[in-house]
Amino acid sequence: MIPELLGSVLAEPPSALFAIGFRPEEEAAVRALAPGAVVDLDALEERAGDAGAGTVAVLARTFTDLRRAASLGALLPKAARQVVAVAVSSADRPFVPAPVPGPVSFQARRGTAGEWAVEIAFAGPRPVGESVAALVRGRDGHRLRPLPGPRVALAGPGASHWRPGDPGATPTTAHGPLGNPDGPPPADIVLRTSPDPGEWSDPRVATVLDRPSSGGEAPFEMDAVPPVDERSVNPTGFVTDPKLGDAVLTPAGDRWRVRAGAEDLVLFPETGAVTDADVDRLRQVRAVAVDWGTGARPLATVRVVAGLAAAGVPLRAERVPPWAMALGRDLTAALIADADTADDLRREEHSVRLRRAALRGHSTEARWRSLALAAGLPVPPRPSASVVLCTRRPEFLGFALGQIAAQRDVDLELVLTLHGIPADLPEVKAAVTAFDRPFTVVEVPADVPFGAALNLGVARASGRYVAKWDDDDWYGPDFLADMLLASAYSGAELVGCHAQFVYLGQIDLTIYRKARSELMGRWISGGTFVMERPVLDSVGGFPPVPRHVDAALVDVLTAAGGRTYGAHSLGYALHRRAAGHTWNQPVTYFLRAAARQWRGRRFSSFIDPDDFPLPATGDVR
Repeated sequence: MIPELLGSVLAEPPSALFAIGFRPEEEAAVRALAPGAVVDLDALEERAGDAGAGTVAVLARTFTDLRRAASLGALLPKAARQVVAVAVSSADRPFVPAPVPGPVSFQARRGTAGEWAVEIAFAGPRPVGESVAALVRGRDGHRLRPLPGPRVALAGPGASHWRPGDPGATPTTAHGPLGNPDGPPPADIVLRTSPDPGEWSDPRVATVLDRPSSGGEAPFEMDAVPPVDERSVNPTGFVTDPKLGDAVLTPAGDRWRVRAGAEDLVLFPETGAVTDADVDRLRQVRAVAVDWGTGARPLATVRVVAGLAAAGVPLRAERVPPWAMALGRDLTAALIADADTADDLRREEHSVRLRRAALRGHSTEARWRSLALAAGLPVPPRPSASVVLCTRRPEFLGFALGQIAAQRDVDLELVLTLHGIPADLPEVKAAVTAFDRPFTVVEVPADVPFGAALNLGVARASGRYVAKWDDDDWYGPDFLADMLLASAYSGAELVGCHAQFVYLGQIDLTIYRKARSELMGRWISGGTFVMERPVLDSVGGFPPVPRHVDAALVDVLTAAGGRTYGAHSLGYALHRRAAGHTWNQPVTYFLRAAARQWRGRRFSSFIDPDDFPLPATGDVR
């Protein structure tokens, strides 16, 4: 495990070893790595002294804990030789650091159980916090996407739970001041977790929030609960066909555990913080029943339940006690909903409802947006999306635009790109007249290749995201909001989903194809592509080809170092007709892959095909 791995990297004990996230039963093993030199990073209040030519090591229990260490990076010293290690990590998630200035050498090693250590040597002392931040950015795909405002200062034990993965956070003492008292303040809000913080001394920052680090008081509002770190605790890795049975989330003294039979699968810390490693150990569990028990700390309870729900762990509860009301109305409703978790499809639907509620209410981004608004501070606008619909079929416009207008919880505009059809057709006029969201109509000659026509539509888009939409497929009302959530937590440049539900119009049959979701991979349906506009522009837009545009874009993006993420597929259904597709496959191609099939149109519970009737054309029944 980690002692052996660190021993192979450290020729001699480090001058200082900063540890974060370890549980009481693990602390003795950590102290043995550097006797007398171990520092609890969660308890550190002032910057540590530089190590000069000595070695400084940062040891995080999990990647979630390393992200918290990044928020405390300003407290770490400078050193010429640095080691950053994670003790518990999924073996299939490599760590590739973002660039750090001026390393002389760099070496990464993985242990047999997934633990890893990185050694970086510099010509002279460099800030260790910069190296930690670089490794965190590398794990996130080198994507420049900091948390939205406000700027935050953190004071007190465990304060980094409130702002994980933010190298721009300012660690401070409970009283202040922040930095140079004569200069501009480096933060807009101070968050303190000290038991008796006293008066705040820096008048430049008027908003000071006092929050418990763990405690036993029942939180009655979401904003009193530390958020879930959605960049590390999220649905990524969800297993659609688990191998294990049910388990129970139950109190264990001051802590919570997930227990299957006589075995403890996970024992959570007293704070209730859920990590990526905890979630990995629960992926093969079919469902987890919540036993609220007695004597558990309410704040820790809410954190455990919200964290597991954000990861998509299928939780079930017969009730939610009043002292857990800080879970919020939406998450409470999802927890107590009647769900058939014995069925793989119904189980995944239940998971999606839980993760939606938890990520929208308890993510770091959601929490700080709420705190900033309550403090009267400006917040950036929510991400906007431009839905680009390029079509040659005016008869499908009413069907397609109705589904776009029905999208919930997202600020969108429509860019209707008419590929060889005039805007004055009666079908076009009727569809855009009924459309009650902002829209732009772009007319493109029929002889322009499909990819080039898409780019002409994108050129008129104003949203931060571009969503490619097919005119004859089905989309649930939460489809686009779910894809934007996936973009935020996955860090991928392109998100979408696989076409698991396929309606074969020629034979009036719906099939369901089994496929993994919530993972990086190239195979997503072109009608579900969602990506940030600057990313699309950076790869030259859609390849200007007449066919296979989607595969060509994925090829270009992958060659440029971009990543593609497949989110859940329950909000999308592919429609196959006898003709009219840029990607043609016979009916037998789909039938061979069918795990289930139904006569007529039948999709997940997130899509009602009767809400938007298909036009009576050709083989559609």
